[in-house]
Amino acid sequence: MCLAIPGKVLELREKERKALIEQPGSKRIVFNAIDAKPGEYVLVQQGFIVERISEKEARQALEVLENG
Repeated sequence: MCLAIPGKVLELREKERKALIEQPGSKRIVFNAIDAKPGEYVLVQQGFIVERISEKEARQALEVLENG
């Protein structure tokens, strides 16, 4: 089973189709598979942005991950 973790897009690396994202406790570069934009909340799975989500959905998912 794979788990997609919420994150916020901070900046784009358009030539590489990558984005810098912030997730709890870290920032990392991932493949921008859906052309997400800075400021958007996304789900990241195995180094790929796979879906846009709302800020509310991101916060709820992070709460579940942190508190079980």
